[in-house]
Amino acid sequence: MNFPMDEPIFQFLFWMMNTPGLGGLVVALIVTTVVAICTRTLFWIIQGAKVVEAETYAYPTPALHFHSRDGAR
Repeated sequence: MNFPMDEPIFQFLFWMMNTPGLGGLVVALIVTTVVAICTRTLFWIIQGAKVVEAETYAYPTPALHFHSRDGAR
């Protein structure tokens, strides 16, 4: 299957990625973006693990939807 190079957007992308200077910058930008997203995600997970959780919840858990407070149904 041939790539549809008759479309202007694909011609532009091919030109940009096939040019050594611009292609290198685009690849560097993509790599930097992916590394930044991964780093930020790990930082977010680490910060979430450090949060002190409350003893009570603002809403009942799904297991408690049909239970009353005294234990009777």
